[in-house]
Amino acid sequence: MRLPTTTPNSGLAKVPQGLEEAKGASRFTTVTRSWHPLAPQRMALCAVLGALLALAPPALAAQPGSSASDLAASSAKAPEIPLPELPKLQPITLEPPAASVTESLESRLDQLSHTEAADPLAPVDLGFLTADLNAEMVSAIARRRQALGKELNGSAASRLLDKARSAGRKAIRKQRKANKKKKVKGDEPVSDWLVFILALPKRDSQDWRDLVELYGMLRMLEHLGSTPAVREMIAHYSTFGELVRIDLQRAIGRLGHHAVAALIEAKKHEARKVRRWAQRQLDGMGRAIPGEAVSTSDPVILADVLRAFGRVRDLDATRIILSFANSDRVQLRRAARESIAAMGEPAAFHLRDAYKNLSGAKPPRSWDYRRTARELFRLHDRARLTAVYTLLRTGSNALAKGHYEEATKAFDQVLARAPLIEGRSEMAPAYLGQADSLIAKAQRPEALAALRKALRLAPDGPERPKIESRLALLEGQALVEKGTPDRFILRRAIELDPENVEAKKLLASLVEAADARQTKSKRSLAAIVVGVIGLAAIVLLAFWRRPQTKRGLAKESGKATGADDTPLPRTGEQDEPSPGPDGVGSA
Repeated sequence: MRLPTTTPNSGLAKVPQGLEEAKGASRFTTVTRSWHPLAPQRMALCAVLGALLALAPPALAAQPGSSASDLAASSAKAPEIPLPELPKLQPITLEPPAASVTESLESRLDQLSHTEAADPLAPVDLGFLTADLNAEMVSAIARRRQALGKELNGSAASRLLDKARSAGRKAIRKQRKANKKKKVKGDEPVSDWLVFILALPKRDSQDWRDLVELYGMLRMLEHLGSTPAVREMIAHYSTFGELVRIDLQRAIGRLGHHAVAALIEAKKHEARKVRRWAQRQLDGMGRAIPGEAVSTSDPVILADVLRAFGRVRDLDATRIILSFANSDRVQLRRAARESIAAMGEPAAFHLRDAYKNLSGAKPPRSWDYRRTARELFRLHDRARLTAVYTLLRTGSNALAKGHYEEATKAFDQVLARAPLIEGRSEMAPAYLGQADSLIAKAQRPEALAALRKALRLAPDGPERPKIESRLALLEGQALVEKGTPDRFILRRAIELDPENVEAKKLLASLVEAADARQTKSKRSLAAIVVGVIGLAAIVLLAFWRRPQTKRGLAKESGKATGADDTPLPRTGEQDEPSPGPDGVGSA
């Protein structure tokens, strides 16, 4: 409200009109020397409001119209997202080939040199050349290319190739004329330069053999079709030049987007002719612009393309690469971040601009490109992994309380959303504790799955001996169920973890059972021995005869001669007369 203007006698002094207009004074035209009656209340109210605004959270102060629910949500503390490390872009290297792979390559090339073609358009079965190829064959071909580059006679091989192409073109024209004369609408004759070379008459020439091997290796690389294979195809062009250029260009056209990553890398090749050739190939394929180069649905090829941009440090592709730095696919996200890290300081402007667009604030000037990239990636991770880190904190709290089942459920959701999350090795104790609970409940398949997951999470962690001890215990229990117990496995489990109570119990039960079986066996053996001895005694008594005296022998001899049974006189006794009828012995 407006204060009333008073007279000079009231103690109020008027403000000069010029000063009032110059200072942009308010509609008050006088300045009082005494306080207004409502001034203390107004100042107190302003002080209270200022204190409230000073104590309010920044997010709430920026949004004066926030509701109570918004205040509660903003007051909740968001999980802290760690500052991610910048992944390093791995250099391009080829491991030395195994002896078996080198032998396989030599065998295929030797068989190719003995393959005959009746004419340049004759069908030739070359399936043996590309059957069961693996990625290791690239290194073997690279080594053979280096040796062939020193051995090949370029001028002689070029003349042979010209003869083969000339004979092939004549055969194609002849076939076209025959089809036109017969009014046959068939397929266009196939122009296969390798078959053209096989149809040449000079088969005993070393130059012919070298040329056949060269084009045979190109055919194998085209069949592989991977980025390392295309790199090796480009290396063939760098080594042999015009001898393979035309056929190589046709192969690149057939490969299409599979060759884009290697061609992008070739734009920085040390040879100028290779750089210009690679750029022409990309232009012809319509993949020269970064936005066109990434137009593929294959995540493996796309990841190779993103890394290729980082290797050649193509700053024009920085924004395209940054669009994949927060991809849901781990493979693409890691490839994009590796590429950004390889860009170096020249990409700092794009990184600072992306950080400002995402956070709404400029990054500090003290940040270099590495710190800016890490902070940018942390913003990406925070937007994507807030729920993941909330689950991780829930699982960690449950693990600290010993609630293994609750902890593993939370960790399962974390690993499903972010399989390569940092600190995943700290989840291993939860799965180990859950495995112990499942073993106690005799749920061995579930316990085995938990132990294997714990081993994958922390392959070199301090829990590894305990995990291997539980795995040995489960194997021992399975063998006991099959009836083939193995005490060595259980002893190994105890050696790995002396606190493995279940292994000790099972081993003790096996030892006790073995002792019981041994005691029972001894008793059975003793009973058998006693039985055998008794049976032998019975048989002996049954068939044993007492020794006979002389009288018995004489009696038996008398019976044998037919004599009577009159007993013989005893030894030392005299013969007495037999009594007569009157009882008197005869003389």
